[in-house]
Amino acid sequence: MRIRVLALIEGGRHTIREITTITGVPKSTVHDIKTRAVATTKPKLGRPKKLSTYDKRRIGRYITKSRENRRESPESIIKALHLNVCPNTLMSAIRELGYTRSVARRRPLLKELDFKRRLKFARKYKNWTVEDWRKVIFTDEMSIKVGQERASLVFVWRKKGEEYHKDCINERKRSTGGMMFWGAFRGGKMGPGLFFKLEQGQKINSTVYRDQILLGPLKTFVEESRSGIPDPIVMEDNAPVHKGVCNEARKKLNWSTYEHPPNSPDLNPIEHIWAYIKDQITRYYSHITSQTEMRRVVQEMWDNFMDTK
Repeated sequence: MRIRVLALIEGGRHTIREITTITGVPKSTVHDIKTRAVATTKPKLGRPKKLSTYDKRRIGRYITKSRENRRESPESIIKALHLNVCPNTLMSAIRELGYTRSVARRRPLLKELDFKRRLKFARKYKNWTVEDWRKVIFTDEMSIKVGQERASLVFVWRKKGEEYHKDCINERKRSTGGMMFWGAFRGGKMGPGLFFKLEQGQKINSTVYRDQILLGPLKTFVEESRSGIPDPIVMEDNAPVHKGVCNEARKKLNWSTYEHPPNSPDLNPIEHIWAYIKDQITRYYSHITSQTEMRRVVQEMWDNFMDTK
């Protein structure tokens, strides 16, 4: 088309406007061809791009190929694809593709059956109001370790809308061992919180849970809650210690309960309290080496929680 434009210009019979109408080439381009008297495009200024369009497509395919690739560093990607660029150049190319280096969302490790149970749970309670949830007494246990360090962050390559993509999730397993702290609360009211009292080498089982929690502070809190809520609902997860002898004891107490899906701590709002306590420990109390002192600190934090905060 540029050759035709040049031919029309050299013919001398048409104006720039007319040549634009005939060829569909913009006036600015026609004017440039006339000024330079050549049909070729202007040479591009500056250095040539380090990464071609093909290279960028390779990069996009590579980082989305697997869960592991989503977590690779810029240096690893450069090495794997044999690219002759620096990390900053690669980062710019990845951003052009719409990806960012973001912290992976932490979520429980779920199996296919867990997905089905969680969906069933969501459908069953999707129409509950805030007032319905205020009737629930949420309970749970938390593991505390002396010298506990903050969990390291996991970074992934992801686009907008991929926050919960299966390859972009940091799946976690619940920590075990250490000192076990139990707590309970309901809407507008903090409940009891305490450490299990165990002998040397003793582990928590359903008998320990029944005697130290179920028939103790939890029973008291349920009875106290009945003054404002006629029929409070007790939420306990599917931990083995909540079963066994606890099933019979719970039946005699005649409590209202609801079935919490397995491996779903994220559906229990008390997890926000555990996250806060553990964050405070790693920030300000990681130097503590005494279990007695750590117990005191955690108990004090729980006791200082207010009903409205």
